[in-house]
Amino acid sequence: MRMIFKIGVKTSIWVVFITSLTCCTKNIEPLPDTVSFAPSISLPVGEGEFNLSKSLETLGVPVVNLTENVPDWAKHNYVYIQDTFAINLNEVYNQSDLISYIMIRVNIWNEFPLQGNAQIWILDSGQNKLDSLFAQPASVPAAEIYSNGNVVGTKFESYQVDFDQNRIDLWQNAATAVVRAGLVITEEGVTEQNIQYFDRYKLKVQLAARVDFKTIKNN
Repeated sequence: MRMIFKIGVKTSIWVVFITSLTCCTKNIEPLPDTVSFAPSISLPVGEGEFNLSKSLETLGVPVVNLTENVPDWAKHNYVYIQDTFAINLNEVYNQSDLISYIMIRVNIWNEFPLQGNAQIWILDSGQNKLDSLFAQPASVPAAEIYSNGNVVGTKFESYQVDFDQNRIDLWQNAATAVVRAGLVITEEGVTEQNIQYFDRYKLKVQLAARVDFKTIKNN
C-alpha cells in the first residue's frame, strides 16, 4: 500500500506540472527569424570660419568704397574664404541596411556689420561635385556694432535641410565638404572709421547631421 501511495503522489505532481506548463506556453509566439533596429544618431560634420587673418578671395572688380581709405577687399561686392574638410558617413551606410532619413543642420554666427552668407558643396573622392546644399546661399544679417567697435549682439541663423531618398543615395559617395563663408560689402557697412575693428570679428559656419537608419539582424 505504501508503494502504491508514493507512485500516486509522483504521478499527480507530474500531471499538475505538465498541465501548468502547457497552459503557460501555448500562447507564446515563436521567435522571429530576424530582428530589426531603427536607431537615430546625431553627429558633427565640420565647420568653417571667416576672419581677416585668413586668405581672402573676392568676386568681380572694385565697385564700392572707391574713394575710401580701406583695404582692397573692402572695395569689392563680395569677399569670402573657403574651407575644405572630410566627410565620413561610410560607417553609417556600411553598418545599416537602410538609411531612412538624413537632415543637415547649418548654423551661422555673424559678428561683422555686414550681411554674411554661406554655401556648401559636397564632392566625391574624385573631387567631382555631387551636391550643393542650398539653391541660394544661406544668409545671416549684419551684426550691430557700437562706435568703439564692440559687438552689440552676434547675429545667428539656423537652416535645416531634409533629404529625400535620391539625395540620401547620392551622399553615400560623399568624401569632402567645401564651405564658402563670405560677406556682402556695402559702403554703409565698411567705413574708414570702423574698418580698424574688423580684425576682431568672425563669421562662423557649423554643420551637423542627423541620420535615421535601420539594421536587420538574423537570429
